[in-house]
Amino acid sequence: MRTAHLILLAALAAAASPGSALGDAPAPASEFVPPKLARTVDALAPPSLAERRQVEVTLTIDVDAAGKVIGVAVAQPAPGADGPAYDAAAMAAARQFVFAPGTSDGKPVPARVTFRTRFVDRVVRAPASPAEGGVPLDGAVLSRGDRVPLPGVDVLLDDGALSALTDDKGRFSFPAVAPGAHDVHLRGSIAGETDLKLSLAAGKKTSVTWYVTRKERYTSVVRGQRVVQETVEQTLTAEEVKHIPGTQGDTVKAVQNLPGMARPPFNGGLLVVWGSAPQDTRTYVDGVYIPTLFHFSGLRSTVNSEIVQSLTFMPGGYGVDYGRGLGGVVDIETREPRTDGVHGFAQIDVIDVSAMAEGPITKDLSFVAGARVSWLNLSLPLFMTSDVQASPQYWDYQAKLHWRASPRDDVDLLVFGSDDTLHLLLKDPNPALDQQFDTHMFYHRGLVKWTHRFDGGATFTLTPSVGYDMPYNVGFGYGNLPFSVINDQIEYNLRAVAHVPLGDSARLDAGLDYEGTRYSLDATQNLNGGLREGDSGGFGGLGGPDTTQAVATDHMRLFTNHVAPYAALVLSAFERRLTVTGQLRLEMMTFDGYPGQPNHFTSESVLFEPRLAVRYQVVPRFAIRAAAGAYHQAPDSQDLSVIFGNSSLKPMFGIHYVVGFETQITPTLHVEAQGFYKDIRNLVMRGDSLDSPQLVNDGIGRIYGGEVLIRQELWKNFFGWVSYTISRSERKDHPDSDWRLFEYDQTHILTLVASYKLPRGFQVGLRYRYATGNPYTPVGRAYYDVNSDQYLPIFGATYSGRLPAFNQLDLRVDKEFVFNRWKFIVYLDVENVSDAQSAEAAAWNYDFTRTTYVTGLPFLPVLGIRGEF
Repeated sequence: MRTAHLILLAALAAAASPGSALGDAPAPASEFVPPKLARTVDALAPPSLAERRQVEVTLTIDVDAAGKVIGVAVAQPAPGADGPAYDAAAMAAARQFVFAPGTSDGKPVPARVTFRTRFVDRVVRAPASPAEGGVPLDGAVLSRGDRVPLPGVDVLLDDGALSALTDDKGRFSFPAVAPGAHDVHLRGSIAGETDLKLSLAAGKKTSVTWYVTRKERYTSVVRGQRVVQETVEQTLTAEEVKHIPGTQGDTVKAVQNLPGMARPPFNGGLLVVWGSAPQDTRTYVDGVYIPTLFHFSGLRSTVNSEIVQSLTFMPGGYGVDYGRGLGGVVDIETREPRTDGVHGFAQIDVIDVSAMAEGPITKDLSFVAGARVSWLNLSLPLFMTSDVQASPQYWDYQAKLHWRASPRDDVDLLVFGSDDTLHLLLKDPNPALDQQFDTHMFYHRGLVKWTHRFDGGATFTLTPSVGYDMPYNVGFGYGNLPFSVINDQIEYNLRAVAHVPLGDSARLDAGLDYEGTRYSLDATQNLNGGLREGDSGGFGGLGGPDTTQAVATDHMRLFTNHVAPYAALVLSAFERRLTVTGQLRLEMMTFDGYPGQPNHFTSESVLFEPRLAVRYQVVPRFAIRAAAGAYHQAPDSQDLSVIFGNSSLKPMFGIHYVVGFETQITPTLHVEAQGFYKDIRNLVMRGDSLDSPQLVNDGIGRIYGGEVLIRQELWKNFFGWVSYTISRSERKDHPDSDWRLFEYDQTHILTLVASYKLPRGFQVGLRYRYATGNPYTPVGRAYYDVNSDQYLPIFGATYSGRLPAFNQLDLRVDKEFVFNRWKFIVYLDVENVSDAQSAEAAAWNYDFTRTTYVTGLPFLPVLGIRGEF
């Protein structure tokens, strides 16, 4: 069954293209402890320091698993003509540092840290005596815009006559300062240089709060190892990608720009990864599966970006902590609430409005809560034609409590959900042919996550969760004929993960991944169900009911229980340059359908999934890697219907093969490439004869290709990447069938992303995308049917035609206004700047003698405002 996400996009495209034929016819995060300085060496300051007083150099230091410094580079050089002398002095000292190594789950690991060396030449005089008439002075130094305390800031009065250093809460104090006017100088690695005037009255204590502009942080993110070191894994941090053009500030949408991800029709929310079907890729939030990553049309993700800590994308060859999908994995990790005060934001643009608040409740308890609601149902009808009327609406919410129960225990409570509704009316001159679509899809989740850290470095995480979903609910009205398909289910899941160090060169990771559902299907539709991959007809793969076919009804109840214990043994050798990870996942699937009814059926499968990953660090900045593994995926629950499917369907099966390399050209410039091959069996296809069931496991698939990613992390106000994928995805409907293209096959996929921070609070970004057009089934010829008084098509070979290539340029401009206690941001996100007319689907005139293309959305500017405090 196809998703309903594309229905709205098809309607929008139809409204934007009046000449179209429609008018005619990523495991819970591991515990990572960063390296700690065990020995430092003072840097030898150049002679000019006596005049400059203070100079700062920011370094990136590579530390190996033994705590040894193996590389030093300048991330932010010292300013001025004599800056190179300070850079050289700081690097010379840093090369002699000794660290206590960083650890992941108790095991030493290499890491990269950011270190700031500050050269200071200051004469400190004795403070004034209270007996001489001094008055007390205290206060706080906070960051402008968000009120975050700034520790480690030097507060200097009158060129250093008095000095103090701010504490962790940004506070400072002087017991006695002479009344009158004073010059104040604030100096620090994060506060920069700020000069102020202060006047003190005699006999009166003074408390002040100074808001200063925080210096741009040049930091490298050091990530702990997952349960298994993935062969192909991309992790994006929220701050890095929130300004990518075309995403409207939605961090999760950035996953669509990574290699291996095909572009879906109409820029919709489908996840087509390495040539697999959209439903083959699974999405998780804090290790808990969710059925829908994007709202209707892919305009927004169902998880608000502001609660996202990181997003990890694994297109294939991933470890045993995940399974039940033949495609990739998208793993969203939510962040802990802030504890440095109460913060929040409110945002509105032409698409939706959202808000969030967070902060501490007690010393060990903090919260974050937010919500978002669209108002497209109010604005969109203004741009629709009288023949195409759409009223979409969505909302989502997230709330999280974080409790530091003890020095060894953390407990998180997270509740979140998403809801989408759409009413779409396509009018026809003949009212009996009016088409009406009504959809309502949602999911709700509640989870508790408990993490315990043992002596010796072992950790254990337990995450039970429960949810209620309606992943597919579509009602069709075609004239006076009603059709509907309603799926809903109750989800109850449990994930348990243990990390156990086994000495210096081994680690055992083991866990249990359980998912259970109580599923219901209530459907009245054509006997052969909805359009499926490989079918001909419909609009761009979409289509309503066929009034010439038989109609049937089914009410199915299905209980599923999928239990998967797994283990991974990580072994290292040759001073940890070689890492071999042997893995095994035992997938046990049970199905119990139509209990207490004549159609009752049960089935069980015990499936072994061995996987292997190998990584070899050839030199410090270059590594090669490879992986292979087995994966299984249960048939869609609705495909087990005895009316519309086949209750005897077996799980689908695939093997992933991946080989590639990665290299770190500079501390912030990363290049990686890999080739992949996927062999897929037991795909669910339509039966090939009248005597066969509606659906059978006869399908075979093969997917092969390669990809490259060149990624520049934030460096001197710039970040960006270039990703390119070349691949081919083919299917056989039955063993004796010919190979054909997959519905979403795209030979070439190119994405370029660049963003730069300009002075005065401006930031500008560009995104360019190119993708080979999707295949479609052309019409060979048509004939006139007297009974129905219309032309009927005779289709050619399945997916033997291909749409023109897609290309699009997007632009985003942000302007930030910073006040003492809050920030105000204005942004303009423009999709399709050049108004390219990209073909999204093929359509025909009334007698199928002329092929036209339905184009996607035209030039689309999204203007928004945002306030943060």
